Amino acid sequence: MDFSLTEDQELIVKASREYLAKEVAPRYREIEHRGIVTKDLFRGLASQGILTPNISQDYGGPGLSWLTAALIMREVGYYDPGMSLAVYIVVNNIWSKMIEVYGSRDLKEEVIPLVARGERFLGIASTEPHGGSDVANIKTLASREGDGYVVNGEKVYISGVKEAREWGGGYFLLAKTRPERSHTAISAFYLPIDAEGVEVGLFETMGRIGISTGSLVLRGVKIPKRYLIGEEGRGFIYATEGFTRARVLIGAAAIGSAMRVFDEVVEYVKNREAFGWPLARYEAIQFRLAEIWAELEAAWNLVLRAAWTLDLYSENKASRSEAFKFSAATKYLAVEKSFKSIVDLTQMLGALGYTRESIAESALRGVFSYMSGAEGAPNIMKMIIAREILGKEYRPTPL
Repeated sequence: MDFSLTEDQELIVKASREYLAKEVAPRYREIEHRGIVTKDLFRGLASQGILTPNISQDYGGPGLSWLTAALIMREVGYYDPGMSLAVYIVVNNIWSKMIEVYGSRDLKEEVIPLVARGERFLGIASTEPHGGSDVANIKTLASREGDGYVVNGEKVYISGVKEAREWGGGYFLLAKTRPERSHTAISAFYLPIDAEGVEVGLFETMGRIGISTGSLVLRGVKIPKRYLIGEEGRGFIYATEGFTRARVLIGAAAIGSAMRVFDEVVEYVKNREAFGWPLARYEAIQFRLAEIWAELEAAWNLVLRAAWTLDLYSENKASRSEAFKFSAATKYLAVEKSFKSIVDLTQMLGALGYTRESIAESALRGVFSYMSGAEGAPNIMKMIIAREILGKEYRPTPL
């Protein structure tokens, strides 16, 4: 087995790293402390192919593999350890890709090129006030009316509502086209943010300060039939395909974030003295750093295996079960190891770790969003893994 990158991958990673070091790293405090991501930076990510790495060249993207996208996402997490830019990339890339795979040609041509150029924002609107993991229980209803639909409902904890409103764009929306509680009652739509009847609210979050989080209240929103993505009743399937891909990229970014904190702490303990010795001379510090490095390296290799499996799955060379299992394992393990590593690394910094002078505190807050449920809660990931190991007949809930 060859662990080396291809020449193209090395060039892409090098170019991404250089761009992020030049354009993102100097803006880190602006992004993660003041919550400022300009549209120029958004366009810049697009111009480098970082914003939508998996969109095909037919629609303005570079058409990269999932493995290459994971390599890029690790760099994104490293240079913006607070994870805001990772969110921008994941939502725009993944949900544009799902429109590319399942949407009509007209919808693809209308939406995807603008997103790939950084002219429009595209996100996901699935979570509702009464819960997020139980997707079959969503209440938002899309009722047929004439040659289209009328949508009523509410979505919460939605990324990028402010940016979508200001820059233009929309959402990959999940809504029921039949009122019963069933996965097969859920359909997917493209929801323009400027559609009449869409109300936007904002939440204050503890992390990922550079991207807004809020709500969408939909009151009598008219959606033309051409904005139906794929077939009625298949929205849940399309969404799970999207989340399966998103989880791998999030795992990669989380590892990048943790490695950035790790590198900062390594330099700190070499130069900080206690009782006449550098902290790096103490066995307690050495052993925990060794453990963290090993854990992050192992988790990173799981990310790579999951991304490689996604590429095989895209070519019908791996099963859906394998893709889902490795994706869930990546989201669970890479995020958990990253978060717990950042907690311990922050403690090694002492009082400095509790200040904004260190990047550790924003990394901790950013990665924690994926421990608390974004892209799938940890226990949901375990249930998916167990389902694929044991078989669907042993699942405790209708996942």
